[in-house]
Amino acid sequence: MSKQLDITKMLHQVIDLELTADDALELMIGPEARLQTVYVQLDMKLSAFAKAAGWANVLHSHRDIDHEQLRKLYVQGLALFLLASAKRQWTHLVVLSDEQWQRITTADKKDKLADLNKEYLAIKNFLNGAYFDRRHEDFRHAWHLWLKMGIIDFDISPEEITTSYQVMVDQFNAQFE
Repeated sequence: MSKQLDITKMLHQVIDLELTADDALELMIGPEARLQTVYVQLDMKLSAFAKAAGWANVLHSHRDIDHEQLRKLYVQGLALFLLASAKRQWTHLVVLSDEQWQRITTADKKDKLADLNKEYLAIKNFLNGAYFDRRHEDFRHAWHLWLKMGIIDFDISPEEITTSYQVMVDQFNAQFE
């Protein structure tokens, strides 16, 4: 079993990043608009990840995947998932038990077009249910699918995620020093 991500640390870091940005940019956004913005940004990041992964671009199926770019987009999406959980006060949904981690990291790899399309669309559907109907179980399912998609389907190791996440945090903080 691979080493589990330190979700709690990552969660604290993304909350701190938002506070830093709020202070530096003097953002005056209400809580509902802020939540909407996080979900919109997450949706855009999911789309950017899918585009970079290239599985649905059937007209250009021989395209090389830029693993570094894919990893960066994945980690940015992961950070937005964590921020969305904080906004909804659903942080308990993103911290994983050993059993949940085991189930995610031993899932079957999906690499066929139809399977990846279904996973992607399921994530988006679950996120819509989480946002519009406040269904926390939908959020949990989307989160687990996102973790599985990156770690299993696109071979982004937990170590790569941890390192890339820290680089992202450091780069973001450097903007506001």
